[in-house]
Parts: sequence; C-alpha cells; structure tokens
Amino acid sequence: MNATLEPIWIGGAEQQAIVLEAIAGAERLAIDTEFHGERSYLPHLMLLQIATEDAIFLVDPLGTVDIGAIFAAIRDSRALVIGHALHNDLEIVALGFGIVFPRLFDTQVAAAFLGFGLQIGLANLLRTEMRVRMAKGSQMADWSRRPLPERQLSYAADDVRYLLELHNRLDGRLREQGRVAWVEEECAPLSQRERYGRDPMQCWQRVSGARKLKPKEGGVLVELAAERERLAAELNQVPHFLISDEILLGLARRAPTSLSDLDGNRRLNHRNIQRYADRWLAAVARGADTPLETPPGRAPPPPGLEAVAGLIMLLVTELSAREGVAAQLLLKRRTITEALQDGCTTREELLERLGLHGWRAALLGEPIWRLLNGATRAKVRCGEPEELGIDFVDIP
Repeated sequence: MNATLEPIWIGGAEQQAIVLEAIAGAERLAIDTEFHGERSYLPHLMLLQIATEDAIFLVDPLGTVDIGAIFAAIRDSRALVIGHALHNDLEIVALGFGIVFPRLFDTQVAAAFLGFGLQIGLANLLRTEMRVRMAKGSQMADWSRRPLPERQLSYAADDVRYLLELHNRLDGRLREQGRVAWVEEECAPLSQRERYGRDPMQCWQRVSGARKLKPKEGGVLVELAAERERLAAELNQVPHFLISDEILLGLARRAPTSLSDLDGNRRLNHRNIQRYADRWLAAVARGADTPLETPPGRAPPPPGLEAVAGLIMLLVTELSAREGVAAQLLLKRRTITEALQDGCTTREELLERLGLHGWRAALLGEPIWRLLNGATRAKVRCGEPEELGIDFVDIP
C-alpha cells in the first residue's frame, strides 16, 4: 500500500498502452467504477479505477480510450480482480461489454466471513481493519464533468488505493481460519455471465400489484412487462419511466385489441402507449393465449412446526455468532419452515430441501440434523440479564 501514490489519468489511446502493459504483468489488481444509472436502462460508465502493486490508473471512458479492450485485457490476464461490493461494477462490464472476469475476490464478501456483518461499507472496513479514514462526500457527485475536480480524483483513487493491502490482511485471516475456499465458493457466481442477464419474461414479478390479477390478466401482464423491458433496452430508458407499473396493470386488465380500445380509456392516454401501440397490442394478443397460473399458496404451518423452525433458527444464529459468519449468509427461516412442511427423512434430503451445499452444508448440516433427531438439546443459560441465552448441548 502506498498512501502517497499519485494516480495516472488515462484519457487517450497513447496512454492506454501503459495500462494494458501493467495489466498484462499483474498477478492481482483492484478495480472500482463510477457511473450514472438513475435514468438509463444500463448505467453509463463514467470512470474506471485500477490499482496494481505500484500504480493507480484513472481510466476515462468518455475520452478516446477503448474501454472494452481494457476489460478484455483484465479478463485475459487471469489476474485476481479485487474489489468491494463488486456486483454493480461487474454488471456494467457484463451487460455493457459481454465480459466477465474469471478470478474474483470481493472484500465485502470476505469480511462477512470474519465477523464484520453482511454488507459493511469499504470506509468502515478500512477504518476498522487498517485505521484508514476515507474522505466523504463524492458518492453522488457528477462524474461526467471534465476535467474532474481534484477532490473527486482523490476520492476515486482512494477507492482502489488500499484494496490490495486489504486483500493481504483479509486473506491472511481467512487462511488462519481455513475459510479461503468458503470465500472462493461465494465469489464464484460473480464470474458467471448468466448472473447478470435480465430475462424479459420474468420482469412481471417486479410489477407492483401483479399477484392480484386474474390468470388471463396475469398472462397479458407477463407479455406486456417483457415488451416494456425490451423497449426500454432499445431506448436505453428505465422501464418504469417508459410507462409506469400502474399503466401496465391497466393495460393488462383492459386487454385492448385495437387502437380504438387504447383511445377509449383516459388512464391509457400516455405518449409511449400511443407511440408504440402496435407493440403493446401484439403483446396483449400473445399474453391472452397464455394465462398465468400461479401455484397455490402453502397452508399455514402448525404451531408445533413453527416452534421447531424457530429453534433451528436459534441454532443457526448461535453458529453464526460462534463462527463469526454473517447470519444472512447462512439460512432463512422461511426456507426452514418450508423444508419441514415438505418433510425430510434423511440428512441428504434435509440438506437439499434447505439448499445447503458446499461450506454451508459443512457448517450447518450436522448440527441441524442432530437437533431434529434429538441428539442435541437446547438448554437455557440462567444468571444475570447479560448472561441469559440458549446453549445447544449434545446428548451422550
């Protein structure tokens, strides 16, 4: 870590060669991005920050740099890419350039396995782990300005300046606790292209009020929401800015079959309804032939089952505290309740119903199975208020 390292601005093709050479020789590098995404379908990349062992680069996508070539070089180098809360950064790369990086280390994910909670921010993690205090105030700055103010340049550089040293420290602690493979398993999905896909046919599930529609109306909504998503992608607009959920539901209920049907309802008097009327009408026609049949809801669990699910959740919470792993990474109570309702006769069946694989199965599988089979009991710990709690004791 070099706290005084001056960042290098990369704004043109000649300077780009410097970055490509540094990437090609790197075993690991840190990245971050600044983007604007409030009013577009895909976020607009405004700045890419890269840190190697001895340089910090601020790469300008608004200049003459071939930013796609930089991302491709990172991918092809097979360097370990280090970042904090990487999903949004990687989504920009995947959706905008069709590129994913094969080796990733997310410091936020790693911190969740070391007692820092599920979503600790980089500033808090650096302050706690390295006693570094980062400047505030530029998160919502205008990153499209050129030249960028010195304050923003410093802020952007600091977002990657400490990440390699932070990786050193977190990786060392993970190795001491035998959890490197756990973090690798948790970060692996970030390298999968399908993680960042947007399936238009599933977009209806994000429409507020969709579950209240009748089957035929629901089928129409599926196609309308998919068409809105496709059109938003073509126009690079936020889908609900194109037409709102309320208007989409109105279309689904009315199911217009002609232009006169659209004109006859003032709730549908919207410029983007009229402008793209043929597409909405075609979507309605497709959806009318495929009613949406949603599966029936589950019956309410009996009180005894809820009590057992609650006891298992207490065990999960206890294991989370003991192991220093964020509880949200482990298991949800709803998953436990549904697994118990479905019934599990073997340990393997239980793990499958709970969705426990890899490190989660290793950590939780045996304790939960023993509790369900009476080999472990819960014991109340008495004493002063701060000493109260529940211990899980194996029965000889």
